[in-house]
Amino acid sequence: MERELEHTALLEASPMSVAALFGPGCVAEVAMPASVEAQLFADERAHIARAVPKRRAEFATARVCARRALARLGVEPASLVPDDDGAPRWPAGIVGSISHTTALCAVVAAKAQRYLSLGLDLEQDKPLSPEIVAMICTARERRVLATHGAREAIVYFSAKEAFYKCQYPLTRRFLDFQDVELSVDFARGEFRARVLETVGDPPPWLDLLTGRFARNGGLVMCGVALDAVAC
Repeated sequence: MERELEHTALLEASPMSVAALFGPGCVAEVAMPASVEAQLFADERAHIARAVPKRRAEFATARVCARRALARLGVEPASLVPDDDGAPRWPAGIVGSISHTTALCAVVAAKAQRYLSLGLDLEQDKPLSPEIVAMICTARERRVLATHGAREAIVYFSAKEAFYKCQYPLTRRFLDFQDVELSVDFARGEFRARVLETVGDPPPWLDLLTGRFARNGGLVMCGVALDAVAC
């Protein structure tokens, strides 16, 4: 059954459906995690040498997907070892984001002249415990969930993860789930994020960040993009 779900996720969460979360100029690649370490650069293999097999498969598959995406943007293959904080290190002139679950690895990338940053997140589409909901959702968001159903909490979780991935490369600021509040249009699959006053002096462009989400193959997928033209 688990393998069947993985194949469903791969079939339904296609590169096209991932790219559709963003905008023109973004390219995406997806693949099931696999043992493809032989396709890594030497420094990438060294980076995950002590990791457990699951982590090595996710890391390697994501890098293979990333190089496919870069090739579509006309960029030569390059090592993609993360920075010390774990953030992906992209070639000059490129922005991108990586996400993976048990069933799927996905990558989105674009030219930096078109987008300043991208954030992608994939999650298993399943209910969250009341304790987790209280941790990730503000009081206002929990009131919204009371009318839409607790199962929608996974959208808030994934959307905030995508938002965080988009803002972090530019701000290098760590944000808690409670630092961000979302307005979600469940019918249209869209959301807007607002950084709360508790953060203190957020850059004005953070208010420009909007995102999209979709449900495919047992996954929730969220994407956030900061358009260079809008700034």
